[in-house]
This record gives sequence, structure tokens and C-alpha cells, in this order.
Amino acid sequence: MEGMELHFGMIRDKGGIYSGLAESQSTNRQLAICYNSKDKLLVKICTVASLSKTRDGVRVTLNTQGDDGSPEPVTVMLEQIESIYPINEFNQ
Repeated sequence: MEGMELHFGMIRDKGGIYSGLAESQSTNRQLAICYNSKDKLLVKICTVASLSKTRDGVRVTLNTQGDDGSPEPVTVMLEQIESIYPINEFNQ
């Protein structure tokens, strides 16, 4: 099937990303989030702790799990997020 792309639940548009982040925040649902940081593309498995509108944009605070199992917050701007993947999509 030439020309067909399958993304398996990947959300790439900013409106969809924001909605997915808000849903994760309200339901504590895990996401895989792909974002740019210092010219590197990173992926984190996390939940969304908060979404804050600032004059610079939307600030997203993510809760990830550190190597020792303790929570490790990471803050990124919405503009840095390239895509999100709802975790339950991987289990289907």
C-alpha cells in the first residue's frame, strides 16, 4: 500500500497534543512524549502533573520515574513537544 502512513495512536498536531496532555493530567494516564531539548529528540514515559499558560506559551510539567523509582519532574514548553503516544495504544 504505497503512500499510506500508519502512526498507531501517535498524536502530532498541537491541538491534539494539548488535549492528550490535559486528559493525562485529569486521568493520571501514562503517555510516551517525544520532545526537543537542547537539539536532541528525547522520549519520556510519564504522566502530566500540570499545564500552565504563561506569556511565553504553555508550560508542561511531566512526572517521570527516576532510576531509583522516585518521581522526577521534567518541565517543557508545548512548542517543544513533537508527538505523544497514549500508552494503552502499545498494548493493543
